[in-house]
Amino acid sequence: MVVLNYGSVEIEERTLFPLCPNFRIVKLGEKDAKGQSDHFNNLKELIALNQDMYPNIEKWFFNKVIPGIITTQRIGYVAYENEEPIASCILKKGDRSKFCHLRIHEDFQDLDLGQVFFTQMTLAIRDFAKEIHFTLPENLWYKQKGFFESFGFTKAIIAPNQYRHGITELMCSAPHATVWSAAIEKLPRLMAKFSIGGYSLQNNILMSIKPGYVEKILSGIKTIEIRRKFSSKWIGNKVVLYASNPLCALIGEALISKVSSGQPNEVWNQFSEQIGCTREEFNKYTEFTEKIYAIELSNLIPYRSFVFLTQIEHLLGNDLKPPQSYCLLDPKKPRSWAHAVSIVSFLHGKSIYFI
Repeated sequence: MVVLNYGSVEIEERTLFPLCPNFRIVKLGEKDAKGQSDHFNNLKELIALNQDMYPNIEKWFFNKVIPGIITTQRIGYVAYENEEPIASCILKKGDRSKFCHLRIHEDFQDLDLGQVFFTQMTLAIRDFAKEIHFTLPENLWYKQKGFFESFGFTKAIIAPNQYRHGITELMCSAPHATVWSAAIEKLPRLMAKFSIGGYSLQNNILMSIKPGYVEKILSGIKTIEIRRKFSSKWIGNKVVLYASNPLCALIGEALISKVSSGQPNEVWNQFSEQIGCTREEFNKYTEFTEKIYAIELSNLIPYRSFVFLTQIEHLLGNDLKPPQSYCLLDPKKPRSWAHAVSIVSFLHGKSIYFI
């Protein structure tokens, strides 16, 4: 049941714009349902608002949704703006996965929230779904047909279950591969607006790190990366860290907080304790180099687990060439590292935030 509209619930303040941290989407799981968390209670209240449109929705919530969340067969999502719940979503996992419910307050339409929800749900069922389907009122299909078609749902038929007298309920379905492909193409535009669970989608650089230094970076011992070529214009940008061969995995992201440059001896004297290597290793890297760059990494956010290149290429459906040193993430390039990084951020985040 996709609705995309809540009606006239009053919300006094609205700050749903880029760079504002007051919006978030929270994923609910087994602990929320068993413990009746605040998020769970908000989800229940939001679902109840649909009673007039779907008379048996509360019964469905208690008999189907709650047991499904407890057994991990379903996932619930609640969106907040200034801590006010503004949207609810239910996903049913399986071979034929279903977008069971999505409703967004009318004041927050046309802000790409529907795009984010559809993308997040498609990612959540990537390992087992062969098909995705949902039902919706006939008038919504014609009103938002372009939106649904952009995800690969190209036609709608009369649903086997009709929930209300006088309003025809339609059913849409599409192969998961089709929806997944469409979602991937949307990621570059979404990545400019959202942060997923603290992981930013607005990353500009992918930087290769030798596996021997990965542990030092993750432990905080190494906070300076040395490069023969770089630019101070990247100060303030997010960088995604890639552990090179033989590890071949994305490990997390950090902020480029400072870039210094100078002769190798000057850089060593200033940053030797933060570089995380021996003088011999440093000299070998900087040999025959008159000027080098010291890149200070801060606000490190490791991924919950390493994401290996083979996994990324499988999810993306495309081979990727890791950079020797670093590369820029170009969202206009199809099935590129920019798309891959966005996918990884979605996979690792529990909450979705506007940035």
